[in-house]
Amino acid sequence: MSAFTLMPLGRRGLVQATNLVVTSLVASLAIIKIVILGLNSLPIPAFFVIVAGVINAIYIRRNGSIDVAAKILIITALFGLAFSSFYTGGVDASVVLFAPIIPIMTVLLINTRAAWITFGLVCLILIGIFILDFNGHIPENTVDPDLLLMSRYIVLICLCLISTWVVSRFSSISRTLLVQLEQQSNIDYLTGVLNRRAIETELLQEIDRAKRSNTWLSLIMADVDFFKLYNDSNGHLAGDTCLKEIAKLISDYSLRAADSVGRFGGEEFVLILPDTNMDKATEIAENLRKIILNQHIPYGPNNTDPVTLTLGVTSAYGQTISGTEQLIREADAALYKGKHQGRNRVVSSISGSSVAQN
Repeated sequence: MSAFTLMPLGRRGLVQATNLVVTSLVASLAIIKIVILGLNSLPIPAFFVIVAGVINAIYIRRNGSIDVAAKILIITALFGLAFSSFYTGGVDASVVLFAPIIPIMTVLLINTRAAWITFGLVCLILIGIFILDFNGHIPENTVDPDLLLMSRYIVLICLCLISTWVVSRFSSISRTLLVQLEQQSNIDYLTGVLNRRAIETELLQEIDRAKRSNTWLSLIMADVDFFKLYNDSNGHLAGDTCLKEIAKLISDYSLRAADSVGRFGGEEFVLILPDTNMDKATEIAENLRKIILNQHIPYGPNNTDPVTLTLGVTSAYGQTISGTEQLIREADAALYKGKHQGRNRVVSSISGSSVAQN
């Protein structure tokens, strides 16, 4: 497993990884320069960038402010650009080629406004280096021209590498976060099951599948009986806990991968059962009713009656399904018929006909 895999996802991970790559890259270039030119040409600005990068890495690892860490990284890069250009030949210096990557890193690590500020600072540094070079104030680079050409080639390769890596890393993180965001947009924040939007989308897909294969599709709509009484007796936090427990019980009972469980709203839950006829769906609903009943969740300190469910079941066969509204309407009608009949029961329906089970 690579070090990058262990880094946290999101902006912190991006800043941490970019700091590591920049520091490692500068260190590698400094070592190459020392090996080729010897100790007589020590890259002092590179040493500063390396030390700053190590300190920044420690700061990030200790959960320091990611905004501060990103700014340290960009300021260090600007410093390295200015002083390395001054000491290695001005506008002819290989390090000048790194100038475009600094605003790019800024827009990815901080924001667009900071990137434009960084762009302005890069321009000022380059203008300053040009003026100093034009007036002969830049120390002459005594390195062999062939070595200078080779160094520019190496820097260009490194520039392509780091820019490609940073952008690809940012793109990968963005895709991952978008997938997570899409998943979260389909999940009910309280119970962890599908929300109403996702349930309706799933139901539409299952209707299309049932029509193509001409198979049964069933929908169970369950409502917690007297839930207002539970909230009034135990408080809303306890009510939330109760809904979470019921959602988990329904999800745990739905063993098939094709089944979908969702919270339709308030204390109502929905269970989509592909390739399931009315008899089987009614059996499932009845088992769910008994499971909740057997949990013996009391309505309150002074009311030991267990919390119960009333469930409405509707089933339709392939081509007879007109759409999501039909199934939701029939399941809802069966549910409320069970409510009027005394609650804590299952009512099944096919094309408007219904049968109740205690």
